[in-house]
Amino acid sequence: MLQLRFTQPYKINVSPLIIRFGDNSGPLEPTLPIQQANIGVESFLGWFKPALSAQVKAVLWQGQPVKTEFKTEFKRVELAPTAFSLNWQFNESVSTNNKVIWARNDYVSNTIQIPYKINSVIEHIERDFSWLTHLNTSVSERKLTWHVNPLLESQEMIIHYGETNKEYICYWRSHPFAGYVSLNFTEPATLQNGRLVMRFSNPDKVCYWGLPGGLVRGDDDIPTLDRKIPIQPQIRNTYIMQPTINCVRVSDNVKILISSVSYSVSRGQFSATATLRFCSRIDFERALGQELKISINGYDFYVICEQPSTANRFASTSYSASCRGRFALLSAPYARATNYANPTAKTLAGIMSDILANTGWSLDNQMIDYSIPTGAFTYTNLTPAAALLSVAKSVGAMLDIDNANKIVSVIPAWPVMPWDTESAISDVILNDSIILEHNTSQTISQAHNAVFVRGEQQGVACKIKRTGTLGDQFANDVVDSLITDNQAARQRGTYELANSGNKILSTIRTKLLNDLPPIRPGMLVGVTYNDATYKATCDSLEISATINDSGAITVNQTVKVISNV
Repeated sequence: MLQLRFTQPYKINVSPLIIRFGDNSGPLEPTLPIQQANIGVESFLGWFKPALSAQVKAVLWQGQPVKTEFKTEFKRVELAPTAFSLNWQFNESVSTNNKVIWARNDYVSNTIQIPYKINSVIEHIERDFSWLTHLNTSVSERKLTWHVNPLLESQEMIIHYGETNKEYICYWRSHPFAGYVSLNFTEPATLQNGRLVMRFSNPDKVCYWGLPGGLVRGDDDIPTLDRKIPIQPQIRNTYIMQPTINCVRVSDNVKILISSVSYSVSRGQFSATATLRFCSRIDFERALGQELKISINGYDFYVICEQPSTANRFASTSYSASCRGRFALLSAPYARATNYANPTAKTLAGIMSDILANTGWSLDNQMIDYSIPTGAFTYTNLTPAAALLSVAKSVGAMLDIDNANKIVSVIPAWPVMPWDTESAISDVILNDSIILEHNTSQTISQAHNAVFVRGEQQGVACKIKRTGTLGDQFANDVVDSLITDNQAARQRGTYELANSGNKILSTIRTKLLNDLPPIRPGMLVGVTYNDATYKATCDSLEISATINDSGAITVNQTVKVISNV
C-alpha cells in the first residue's frame, strides 16, 4: 500500500498537479530486479503421504490343457506338441514428477515424488495347448498318367460289301403331305341318326423287284395316337408311408392346426363337403367363415368353414366345423337367387356361360353342344350353382369342379356305359396290394332298354333305345325344356338307361399315394381283388386324415364304384 503525507497546508494550484518523488534530481534509471533488494515471500508446502496400504488381489487363473483330436484321411503323422508360456510381472517403482512455477519475479519449483509400487505378485498365465492326434492318418496319393497318344476305346463297326440280294422296293406314287384337308360337300346336309363315317382312299403304292439301297423313302407320317394311359400304382412288397396334413387360411396364409379332416364328393353334388376338427379354440375362431386350403399328402383341397360346433365333456372340449367346397360361393347364402330366360337363340355352352358370367369361374363343356331356341329355357329363384347343376342334369351330365383353378367341367355322368366297360380303358387300376378293405352290396332295380325323351313347347320327342336290343322295355318318359335337339335327347336318354338295372355297389378303401391321386367321381376304375377283375364307375369319394395323441398321421381314401350285375 502507498501512503502520501503532505507537510504544507493545502492551497489552490493551477491544474495539472505535479507530484514528484525524490530529491528533484531528475528521473533515475530503474534498477534491475536482480540488483534491487526486494521483499521476498517464500512459501513452503509440505506434502507427505503416508505409506499406502497394499491391496493384494490373488487372481487364480489356470487353464487345463485342452486336447483336440482330428481325424484326417490324408496323412498319418504325429504332431509335435506346442507350448506357449507368457510371464507377466512388474517389479520396478513408478515415479511421477510434478513441477509448479509460482512466483512474482523468481520461479519457485516444487518437486513431488510419490513412491508407487505393486506389492502383489502377479500370477503367471500359461497357455499350454496339447494338440496330439492319436490316430494315424492315411496318405492319399493320386497318380496321373498322361500319354501323348492315349489309348482310345475302340468301337467296332462291321461293314458288309459286295453283291446284295434283290427284294421288293415300294414307294408311294402320290405321297400325301402333312397339312390341312379340304372337304367339299356337293349335297345339302340332312339329319341322320347314328354316327357319320368318312372314308378316305389310300394313295397308290408301286413296288418293283430290284436291288435295295439308295434313296429309299421312309415310312409315311403317322398321326399321334391319342391313347389313354391308366393310372396304376406299382406293386410292392412294402409301401413306406409318410403322410402329411397342412391347413392354412387362404386370405393371409395363417396356419390352422387341425386334428382330423374328412372330405367327400359325389356325382350328384355341385360342391364337396368336409368336416374339420380343430386342435384349439384359437384355431377354431381363426377358421370360422374363412376359406381354407387343406393339403393332404401333397394334394390340395379348398373348403369354406361354415357351420361351427362345440362338444363339452368332463375336462375336455372339442371344436369342429362343417365345410363346403369353394364352388359353394355361388350358392346360398353367398349368392342370391335369380331368374333367367334366354332372350336369343343360344347353344348349351352359351347358356351355361351366362350362368357363370361375372363369377370368376370358367366353363369347360365336354358335352355335345346344340342350339336352344329363343325363350326355350327359363329358371326362377335359383342360385348360379343350383342353376348350373340343373342344366347339367338335363342333358345327363355332372359337374367336375377344379377348385384350385376355378374351372367347372361339365362331363357325362356315365363316361362309359355300364354295358361297355369290358372293352373300355380304365382311368385307374387298383390291385390287391393297395386295397385295404373291399365291401360289396347289390341293388335290385328294373332294367330298361328304351325311353321316350321329350322337350316342351319348342322341343323334340325322341325314342332312345339301347344298341343291340329290341327296345321294348320302356322307362318312364322324360320331359325337360332343354331337350330341343336330337343330341340332347340321346345324351339324356343314355343317362336314364344307364341308371336302370341291377347294380353292384363296391366300397374300396385304399391309400393316397404319390402315384395314386384322389379317384374323382366319374372315373372308370379297374379292380383286381381275390383273383377277380372287373371295371366300375366311381360314384363318390371320401378322404379321411386323422392325427392321434402320439402324432401319428393316418390317411385313407374310400371310393364307391358302381357296375352292372
